[in-house]
Amino acid sequence: MTYIIILFIIFSATLMFYMRFLAFQTNVIKHSLQIEEMKDGEQFNIFFISDIHRRQIPEKLIHSLVGEVDIVVIGGDLTEKGVPQERTENNIVDLSKLGPVYYVYGNNDREIGEEHLNSILEKNDVVILNNTSLAIHNNHSVIRLVGINDGFSGRVRIYDAFQEVSENEVVVFVCHAPAFFNNAKKVAKPHLLMAGHLHGGQIRLGPIGIYEKGTFRVKENSAELVSNGFGTTGIHLRLGAKSECHLITLFGKQ
Repeated sequence: MTYIIILFIIFSATLMFYMRFLAFQTNVIKHSLQIEEMKDGEQFNIFFISDIHRRQIPEKLIHSLVGEVDIVVIGGDLTEKGVPQERTENNIVDLSKLGPVYYVYGNNDREIGEEHLNSILEKNDVVILNNTSLAIHNNHSVIRLVGINDGFSGRVRIYDAFQEVSENEVVVFVCHAPAFFNNAKKVAKPHLLMAGHLHGGQIRLGPIGIYEKGTFRVKENSAELVSNGFGTTGIHLRLGAKSECHLITLFGKQ
């Protein structure tokens, strides 16, 4: 019996160490999406990261992406209650080294105070997409970046967000929770939809998890990205849903 207990303790300790290792991995997942509205040879690179929470972004990650990114999009939960302001601001500064940074609110972000977070973002020239959009000119194409407020705030105005979308623009929709994908598709035809929030279930037993594992689903001239997220919430462990961030390349017809 003692032997079995010792084996159980060793197994449990090993599993916990492995789950913590998975929680703090840095996995950059690369995706590509062909867009009919983009010209032959044209491309646009988006670095998408969500659910950073308490993590500090490694310098190695930033160095590996310098020169590869056109814009950075933060898909909410940049921070949460108890995270030192210095860490949050350092993460923003580091992400800014890759390119212009755009952000949508997540459900945990307001735990540090909305005005306080806004001041940090504005100080570092981060554009907050709050039920609005903006146009980014890229060679022959216009990338229309659309973002909404966090759904848990009760202040989502999906029609306002898409109000300025025009024909022939490449529409990229970002929100914190993928539950709003269908709402977006009812009022427009986004080429790329991006969200996080679910953490891929964070801890999965094979195919079983409280939420669906992160995916990148390509459809006709469009794709949906739901990220496992970069950080963790609650317990800082993962299993079966590795931490991840994404580099998405939009490109024209070959």
